[in-house]
Amino acid sequence: MRLVRKLFAYGRVFSRARRNRTDLMRYLVRRPALLAAVGTYEGAVLLSSSVDTRLKSLAMLKSSTRIGCPF
Repeated sequence: MRLVRKLFAYGRVFSRARRNRTDLMRYLVRRPALLAAVGTYEGAVLLSSSVDTRLKSLAMLKSSTRIGCPF
């Protein structure tokens, strides 16, 4: 059930994005190895449910702030 909620949330966020919707896909299509790596990573994160979703989000936020990423 968590997977369905996550997919629904991703779809909701993607539908609200108005600008730069296809930029990432255009870049990844040019680099098939990177596309496979990103797809594998995102699939593993999406399907892993051994850790609470809020804790995963907090860890991602903390790691992005440590490397200086604004997102």
